[in-house]
Amino acid sequence: MTQTASPDKPIRLRSSRDVAAAVPRLLGYRPHRSIVFINTHDDGRVSTMRVDLPEAAPPTAEKRFITSLVGMLCKVPEVRRMLIVVYADRPFDDGGDVPGASLVRPLVRRLLDSGFVVHDALCVAADAWGAYDGHDAGIPHALDELDAAPLGAEDTGEPAAAVEALAELPAVGYLARRAFDAALDRAIRASEYLRPVLAAEAALALDPDTADSDELAAVMPVLLCPELRDAALFTWAWGVERGLDLLDEAERIADGEIGPGDDSIALDLMGLGEAEPPDRERVARAVALMSRIAALAPEDVAHAPLTVLAWLHWSQGRGSVAGCFVDRARELDPSYGLAELLQTVLRQGHLPNWAYVMPDA
Repeated sequence: MTQTASPDKPIRLRSSRDVAAAVPRLLGYRPHRSIVFINTHDDGRVSTMRVDLPEAAPPTAEKRFITSLVGMLCKVPEVRRMLIVVYADRPFDDGGDVPGASLVRPLVRRLLDSGFVVHDALCVAADAWGAYDGHDAGIPHALDELDAAPLGAEDTGEPAAAVEALAELPAVGYLARRAFDAALDRAIRASEYLRPVLAAEAALALDPDTADSDELAAVMPVLLCPELRDAALFTWAWGVERGLDLLDEAERIADGEIGPGDDSIALDLMGLGEAEPPDRERVARAVALMSRIAALAPEDVAHAPLTVLAWLHWSQGRGSVAGCFVDRARELDPSYGLAELLQTVLRQGHLPNWAYVMPDA
C-alpha cells in the first residue's frame, strides 16, 4: 500500500536524526515494515510515499520490486530529491548487516541511475536506527533519540501508534444504533424513487455529529445499490455535474450505446482515467459523514459504507487507511464487488493517477 501527502507547514530536516524523527509526524502514525520516501518537489513542497516492506525474496524478485518502486516514483511530478527511511521488525545488526540492505542499496543505485538525488537512506529497526551508507553506515543509534520532534513539527502532536488508529470509527451508543436501525428500515421502505445525486448532496450538507437518524439513514438505500453508490461517490468527489454524468453514462451502457471497456466510469472509479483530483474539502466532509454512518450501520449492511469510506481515503492517497476499512468490509461480506476490487488494487500498491498530482499551494 502507498500513501502520498504534503504537510501543512514546513518541517526542517537538519540531520539524519531529524529525517527519521519526522516520518511518523508526516504520516500521522508510526509505520511498521515499511519503506517511506520523503520527496522534495521542484517548488519546495514535500510529499511522502509509503510502501509495504516485502518479505525476504530472491534477487530476481527484489529486482522486480525495485523496478516497480522506481516507476511509481517517476510518476510523481517534479521530484528529483528524496530521503528514504525503512522500518524493519528485526534487530539493527541482525545477520551482520542493516535490515533490508540487499534491497535498499540496489534501490538507491537504481534511483541514482534514473536521475534522482538520494540524500539519505536510513533504517529504523526493532532496537536501534542508523544509516545504510555514508561515514556512519551500520552504526546503531538509540531509538529514544527519535522521540524529540524536528524543528517545525513541535506542535504536530504525538503520532498514532499504528495506522489502525487513524481508521477508528466514532464511538456510538446502543440507543443511537437502534434509532439508526429503525430509520434505515423507514428509508428502505420509502426508497422506490431514489435520486442518488440529490440524496448524496443533501447528505454532504449534514453535520454528522448533530444530524438525526432519519437524515443519516436517508443516503443508505443509495449506497446499497452499486450503480447509485457510484453516482454518490462521483458527486462527493467531483460535484453534482459528475454525478449526473455518471448516471447518464450508466444508462447508455445499459442501452448498449457504450460497450464494455469503452466507458470512463470504471476507469475513473479505479483512478485509471484522466479525471482531475477530487475536491479535498468535499471528500473530507464525505469522510466525516461516512465514518458516522459506518459506525451506526448494522452488520448486514455496514460493508457498503465501510467500502465507500475506504474509497474516499484511497482517493486522497491514504492507501494504508483505506486498507483497514476495506479489510473490515470484506470480513462482513467477502463477495462485495467494490471491496474486492479495491482490496486487489491496494495490495498491488496502486494509487489513482490523480494522487500523483501535487495540490495547489
